[in-house]
Amino acid sequence: MAEASSVRKRKDEKRSKRPTGSGSKQSGSKKTGLPNSKQFDRLYLVAVIALALGASYAHYRHISQLFENDRFFSHLSSLERQMSFRTEMGLYYSYYKTLIDAPSIPAGLNSILHDNVTEFPSTINVLKRFNLYPELALGVGFRLYTGFLNSMQWSGKSCFKITRGHNQPPVESCEGMADEAYFYVTPIFALNGLYVGVLFLMCWYLGGGIFGGLFTVLCFFFNHGEATRVMWTPPLRESFSVPFLSIQILTVTYVIKSRTLTLRHMLLLTTATVLFMLPWQFAQFVLLTQTLALFGCYTLRFIPASKMKFFLIGFSLSLAINIVMQFANAMLVTSFYFACLLSAWVVVMAQPLLEKLRYFVVIVPVQVISLLSLTLLSKNMIARVANVEDDAHIGNLLKAKFSAGRDFHTSLYLCSKEFDFIEPESMELLVKSLVLPCGLLVMLVIVYKVAWSVMGEILGKNTTEESKRDDDREHDNDGTSLSTEDCTKPHAELLYHLLQNLAFLVMAVLIMRLKLFWTPHLCVLAGLLASQTLFNLVQRHVRVLLVAVIAGCMAFQGYSNLRKQWDTIGEFNDPQQEQLVEWIQAKTPATAVFAGAMPIMAGVKLNAYRPIVNHPHYEDVDVRRRTLKVYQIYSRKPPKTVAKTLRGMGVDYVIVENGWCVRNSGPGCTMGEMWDVEDPVHRDDPQFCATVASSVVPKPFKQAFKNDNYQVLKVS
Repeated sequence: MAEASSVRKRKDEKRSKRPTGSGSKQSGSKKTGLPNSKQFDRLYLVAVIALALGASYAHYRHISQLFENDRFFSHLSSLERQMSFRTEMGLYYSYYKTLIDAPSIPAGLNSILHDNVTEFPSTINVLKRFNLYPELALGVGFRLYTGFLNSMQWSGKSCFKITRGHNQPPVESCEGMADEAYFYVTPIFALNGLYVGVLFLMCWYLGGGIFGGLFTVLCFFFNHGEATRVMWTPPLRESFSVPFLSIQILTVTYVIKSRTLTLRHMLLLTTATVLFMLPWQFAQFVLLTQTLALFGCYTLRFIPASKMKFFLIGFSLSLAINIVMQFANAMLVTSFYFACLLSAWVVVMAQPLLEKLRYFVVIVPVQVISLLSLTLLSKNMIARVANVEDDAHIGNLLKAKFSAGRDFHTSLYLCSKEFDFIEPESMELLVKSLVLPCGLLVMLVIVYKVAWSVMGEILGKNTTEESKRDDDREHDNDGTSLSTEDCTKPHAELLYHLLQNLAFLVMAVLIMRLKLFWTPHLCVLAGLLASQTLFNLVQRHVRVLLVAVIAGCMAFQGYSNLRKQWDTIGEFNDPQQEQLVEWIQAKTPATAVFAGAMPIMAGVKLNAYRPIVNHPHYEDVDVRRRTLKVYQIYSRKPPKTVAKTLRGMGVDYVIVENGWCVRNSGPGCTMGEMWDVEDPVHRDDPQFCATVASSVVPKPFKQAFKNDNYQVLKVS
């Protein structure tokens, strides 16, 4: 291992036309030396793949550098790197640490299957609860990688002594894939680099061509801050899941465009859906919107019943696999997605009966109403039979957005800007960068073409001949055919993307953080400005020129957005939390149980290795109840009541953060105001946290530790 000394300071750091007709044979002759048609197609495909990989690498480098600029990650100690993963991020990273620090892989796996540290005194299966397969894969991968390096007597990392300011002692900092933190974040950035390459391929495959794909990539980079946040929050579940969503949507597009469906299509669809669902509990809601979008294509007769059944088989199979791999996770079994799949099966199988209604304008509303009503009915029935309330907060959250009826839990969500309505500034940026106007123009053209086809259906015209694909459609006749019927109409895949984008728009408007679905998909649609299928009335050279001009105009705001990201220079340093962690490790027994605000609890588990009673993964109903009890430290309840509640939970120490007592992110968002709604009886009493901060610690608590940010009280 190389040793060096360093002061912590920042490092100054044209597409050719395809040959057609008889000319293609002549061009491939030995006389001319030019490639024939098949060779040209291969070269063209190689160029497409190369551009996709280039876009992927560019994004990987971009987000890696932004991450480094934000934290000065390369010059942090192992403890500082762990502390920089706040809230949920620290919780997820702690299980990666559990796996790599365990005596063996089986022992580490047993620790996460039978975990009694995260929700003391309960024992939970965290693979079931927290979608932790990414950490499992990375933990096992790290052990195998470092084991190989050790066998070859290679280091795999470089370590340095870093002199810190703020009167803090020097620390050791290591770089390289053999460092546990780098081994964790590097695959995340590589996966999200691939994400942009898949967006390029999606636009290209939809008919935007190479030029449209490049325009999509440009839109993504110019609106990067509205499209992803992986560079700030790599351990979040979306960082692992969203890239697989792009692959899954591309697979759905491939299935829609395919004439003959085979086992290969089913394998691709199922695998992509499983990989998207497995890392993130929220994936089920995205797949719910996808099922509804495909059902819309089916009811409008753009895809036949056989293809809709194919999708339902793939989605049902992937859901079943996820339920098994997540040990019958309650949120999956009782989800709206599960209920929607069941209802869609009923409606599709009842098509022969519904066809007796004869009229298209009657059949479509009946199908839509049937699906929605059956979904709501089956969801409620399943939830009641299973007695599961884990996702009840989602309905309460949506209700609270449109009414004044908030409770403590919905206030915690709504007082965080990530769960608020989309900010007007976000929409303004998308307009200024021109991606929103371009996307809307493409969507209007799709609506026009879809409306023309639907009017033919309403007027009773025979559209069988219209359902034949263009010559460039994918034609699969190898393998076992699962569906031989090809009544898919032209532009069916564009209708799907239109409906999917509208669903993403609704999600983004309701919950700001979900713009990470809408913005990238909007970039894909914007890239279709280069599509000959949609804009066939405009000559190719004119279309290319117009798109190039738009890209040039887009660059003014786009470069400004990128410049703002590049100018984000920071350095993680939290001596107050470091003091807290060091005190806990030195002055409390390994079995001491801690409680406190959700963000710091993840840090206590990760950095101090102590049992905790609550944590930031707020989707479980029991955790919400636990957190409500713990947050009495910010209420106006008497100290004896607070102590009794904490003792009943087995808590030895409670951490009170001074900033949480007075923080205010908007009307009704102080802890005092939240508790005034939850506990109006004590509305006129002082807050417990304020009493602790301003006077002698009330009995039966004893002050065990204090600095500028934290107080640790021993529960006597």
